Amino acid sequence: MTNRYKDKWIWNAMSPEREAVAKAQEALVAETGAEIRSSWIESDAGTMIHTLEVGEGEPLILLHGSGNSVADWVPLMKVPLNRRLIAIDRPGFGLSDPVEYHRDELRVKAVTMLTRLLDALGVDRADLVGSSGGSVWALWTALDQPHRVRRLALLGATPLMPGTSAPIPLRLIATPVVGNLLGHLMPAPSPESVTKMMGMMGEGETVGRYPKLIDVHVAAGSDPIAREAAERELKALIRGLAGFRRRYVFTEEELSGIEHPTLLIWGDQDPIGGLDAARRATDAIPHADLTVLSTGHAPWWGEPDRCATLIAEFLEAE
Repeated sequence: MTNRYKDKWIWNAMSPEREAVAKAQEALVAETGAEIRSSWIESDAGTMIHTLEVGEGEPLILLHGSGNSVADWVPLMKVPLNRRLIAIDRPGFGLSDPVEYHRDELRVKAVTMLTRLLDALGVDRADLVGSSGGSVWALWTALDQPHRVRRLALLGATPLMPGTSAPIPLRLIATPVVGNLLGHLMPAPSPESVTKMMGMMGEGETVGRYPKLIDVHVAAGSDPIAREAAERELKALIRGLAGFRRRYVFTEEELSGIEHPTLLIWGDQDPIGGLDAARRATDAIPHADLTVLSTGHAPWWGEPDRCATLIAEFLEAE
């Protein structure tokens, strides 16, 4: 492994909480034995964005979900894909700097941030792999900046698609008074609490296969920057107990405008959306293919080799 965590002045500027996240990420990466590289990219206005990279060849951009980080992609990154995988800590998550935005401008802000990151990486037209909130970013970019996207692979149910819904725990967190109260009452993050939360997302058993990934989640749960980023994104997308904000929900008509080849890998135990939602999305997107696996919201945790094969075949298809 090429260790670049300590090669940057950023390390010395980290808070103790962020340093704990960095060390947990580093331990997770070291355990794989793969040549996964850690680095930072300067985006706009001095915002530093952290990435993990592995492999060589055409770039493949990995976008994690809300409340998570690049660490979630490590089980997939250790499987050879014959591509240059670039997993991005979205702003505020993992080790990346946060950014300010109003909830009504999240879509515009997300597309702007992602396209500027592609510019910084020297990528004109990207293949995007997304999960959960990262899939939302990928779809927004494909719709609003279609010339910057070549293909889309969406792993797990994509929130805001027709037929999906926000689980009750996320709605409670997004409710201002209740969410603030829960934040004060919740115990400190622990392996047990992380496993329980992942269990609600259909991945309680699979996350247990990755103890060092659980360590990253525990460390991130104590990081106020990451907690605020997750809470801000949830409140932007979810209107408390009412569920997803109508302004951000994808319609079938909007999805029909996606001309990019699209791969959907959907878990049959995903609480965000069942198989009816998966079929609706597949029918709405003109060039979409669907594979259903016996997984929850993070199908590549339980089936990393299968997901890697599906993605590789999808990227190589004419």
